[in-house]
Amino acid sequence: MDGTLLNEAGQLPDGFIDLLNRLLQKNICFVIASGRSYYDLKDFFKEATPYLDFIGDNGAFVVSRHHQRQMSLLEKKAIDDILLQCESITHIKVILSGPNGMYATPCENEFEEILAHYFSNIQVVSNLQDIHDPIHRICICDLNHPLQNSYPILSNRFGSHFKVTLSGDIWLDITNLEVNKGNALSKIQSLLHINQDETMVFGDYYNDIEMLKVAKYSFVMANANEDMFSHGNYTAKSHNENGVCEAINEFIFKSKLK
Repeated sequence: MDGTLLNEAGQLPDGFIDLLNRLLQKNICFVIASGRSYYDLKDFFKEATPYLDFIGDNGAFVVSRHHQRQMSLLEKKAIDDILLQCESITHIKVILSGPNGMYATPCENEFEEILAHYFSNIQVVSNLQDIHDPIHRICICDLNHPLQNSYPILSNRFGSHFKVTLSGDIWLDITNLEVNKGNALSKIQSLLHINQDETMVFGDYYNDIEMLKVAKYSFVMANANEDMFSHGNYTAKSHNENGVCEAINEFIFKSKLK
């Protein structure tokens, strides 16, 4: 969603609701796939929520046709081990995401605005290791940039048993190994009897790679990292140029599908 459907200000493109209505009239399913939690996505889309399917937490939580279809929970010991390792990494903020909400310790000023922008339902707690609610994603905000800072440490330590994913310029996610947007989308395809030749996806970052592989009409956004373009069959205009909606209009409503 971020870097694809939304512009750099985090806003939906003009005409999105009209486009969604036209897709629904054609009985076409529109899926929102994001690293954000399902509850944040639901709050963001408000009145459009009942007409959308959702892949949240980078694939750990799936809602299709108003029903939860998939949830992959992390074991408590694994969470505690990862939290302990994170204590040695500078300039990061750790958020736990689960079906009952999201949890973080009190924010320092530099993180407060960022977390408020992306998360609508964070519960502030004194110690994340005291959380015993089910958790399916560990989200890390890394202002020193995860590729250089937190990712090498966490990937080397946990990458053989967990999915350690770069999901944005300052974001890193840890989930169970099988969790990704591609597997989640395949689940929805199976439920709705939709094949890859009938699927169009849009991505801009590394957490979209698996999803781009399960659709014939796989679009990489023009604003994506350069090494992303080899993973898609098409290129869409940038998120600031309404690239997602323009591609949908061109390929579905102007009959460019082949």
